[in-house]
Amino acid sequence: MQEKLIKSTEHFQELFSTYFQRMSEFIVRTLLSVCVCHLYGLYNPNQIGDALGVVKGSLYRSLGALSLYYARRLCLRIGCVIGAAAIRSVEGQSASTQSRRRITVSVDDTNVPCDGEQVSYCGRWWSKKHNGSIRCQNVLGITLKVGERVYPLHLCLVSKRGRGNTDKPSLVIAMLKEVLSCLDAEGIDLRKYPITFDSWYGSRNMVQTLSELGFCSILIHGKSNYVMHIGDTTAKLSVHKQNIELLENQWACDKPVCRVKAESPTFGKPMCRHLFSG
Repeated sequence: MQEKLIKSTEHFQELFSTYFQRMSEFIVRTLLSVCVCHLYGLYNPNQIGDALGVVKGSLYRSLGALSLYYARRLCLRIGCVIGAAAIRSVEGQSASTQSRRRITVSVDDTNVPCDGEQVSYCGRWWSKKHNGSIRCQNVLGITLKVGERVYPLHLCLVSKRGRGNTDKPSLVIAMLKEVLSCLDAEGIDLRKYPITFDSWYGSRNMVQTLSELGFCSILIHGKSNYVMHIGDTTAKLSVHKQNIELLENQWACDKPVCRVKAESPTFGKPMCRHLFSG
């Protein structure tokens, strides 16, 4: 246990000294304490203060002084190092094991409802769950899925203020470039793995930009009102689905599916074959 503790502490000390040289010493000490206390099941400043007998307010003030820039960089550096180790472990195994692990990069955003009056980066965002706009923080994230485990590679609070700050596709590309740069430095090529989006991010410009970055497998969830050219027919997916036979037990799917080639006026020449689900 002592060796693990020393190794973990040295890892974070090296991280802070290499990438966060301008961070105040008090914040660094607080972050190191939080990292070490995680090994003992203490996950927030309140628990740490009770266990160590220190003033909780000083811990909260120290973490509150951490700028959003440093918080993002910290998540990026730690996430990419851990993600690189997970990919490296799978790539060193057999082809069948790599296939079962299904390494995938995913991009999505979520709303974090906020009731506090003085919480930063809050705005009114549409919520599908509440079927209306709610006051919340909107968090845009890039994650890595290896088997059943999900690793956050990059997170960004999306602001409603400022020119162009709500252009999420541009934010995604900027974040992806940072992730690729970090993983390239670790000797990991993330571009060879599939990257997935929901239908909100689907556009020809997004597909083209991702292709230019080197991604060759781009999966975007389509809506039933998307227009596709399949065979000699150009129609919405909901219309095509009426004339396509769905098959059971295909590609380990738990629903009837069918895979066909299609072209889209939105996305351009196919990118890939499209999957219809029952």
